[in-house]
Amino acid sequence: MKKLIALMMCALLVFGMMSFASADGYKIAIMTGTTSQGEEEYYAAKTLAEQYPGVVLHDTYPDAFSSEVETTISKLIAFANDPEVKSIIFVQAVQGATAAFTQILNEMGRDDILLISGVPAEDPADISAASDIVLANDEIGCGYQVADLAHNWGCDVLVHYSFARHLSYETIVAKRDAMKLAAEAYGIEFVERDCPDPTGDAGMSGAQAAVLEDIPKVMQEYEGKKVCFYCTNCGLQVALQQAIVNEPNAYYALPCCPSPYHGFQEAFGLTATYGDIDGAIKNLAEFLNNNNAIGRFSTWALPVNMSMINAGFLYSVEYAEGRTNGKVDMDVLNKCFTEATGGEIELGAYQDQDGKTYDNYLLIALDPIDFADWLE
Repeated sequence: MKKLIALMMCALLVFGMMSFASADGYKIAIMTGTTSQGEEEYYAAKTLAEQYPGVVLHDTYPDAFSSEVETTISKLIAFANDPEVKSIIFVQAVQGATAAFTQILNEMGRDDILLISGVPAEDPADISAASDIVLANDEIGCGYQVADLAHNWGCDVLVHYSFARHLSYETIVAKRDAMKLAAEAYGIEFVERDCPDPTGDAGMSGAQAAVLEDIPKVMQEYEGKKVCFYCTNCGLQVALQQAIVNEPNAYYALPCCPSPYHGFQEAFGLTATYGDIDGAIKNLAEFLNNNNAIGRFSTWALPVNMSMINAGFLYSVEYAEGRTNGKVDMDVLNKCFTEATGGEIELGAYQDQDGKTYDNYLLIALDPIDFADWLE
């Protein structure tokens, strides 16, 4: 794994010095959340926009995206109104992606634009029909991983935090069901617990406060037992991490979007060294070790959402410059992921519960890390 990280660092240096054969005549648009929704995606897009001014366009969707869908749609449409835009990369692809991409393709007639959705919030059947390429974490695989980690840690209870909006997503429900099935097979009590939706009236701060208050209550309820926690929302990872690190019998398997940057730096007051993934993991390992939590946390070594943007950008360049076989060229896409991350990533097609396979809905899966391996 450390060899992979070293390769990733070399790839990032090469990526930063990359030049185009011809940057004239096309633009690549990237839509992300703000730093409150997904800091690593925002950073990746912002960095590309700074490296390639005039080529990369970057905008953000509203924090209250579930109630401001029209704003998100209008921003995506604004990208497509520029005839030089040849690709739109949308990570995280929250509500509005399907409607906007369908309008861009059908009503605007922009079938020349490559449409890439990452971490989609809408059902696979809908988003895969509207997008050329969909990139997602292997949600079902993550569900099993969380239960596996809880079992390996000897946990008695696995608590799953979510809310109604998220539980309307097919992939989140499938992940929960996999987590529950595996947990119960291990003899672990599976508990579903409601938390506020950060896009609701309480906002992000209110939702985070509710989680911070609830975790000590859960630990009192299951006094003397080891409890593993999981939450489906990105913005709530900070509160989850802050609360868990202070509870000796509390465990944190994976963020909802596994990454060494997903909440940890803000939660623990660490510097977000985006150019040094190896260093970021070591900093986390040292903090956890100093706080008696080294064996109670895990994540993935690769910032997957960031890789979606960087690989998507490389692929968009290839597409815009005519070096792909159509819009979905898996050979080129795999090469772009290898270049963006420094290591091969297996992209598997999503298959729903009815057995239907979506060939352009591609899943990324990695193994969880043991922070103890990263101690100096």
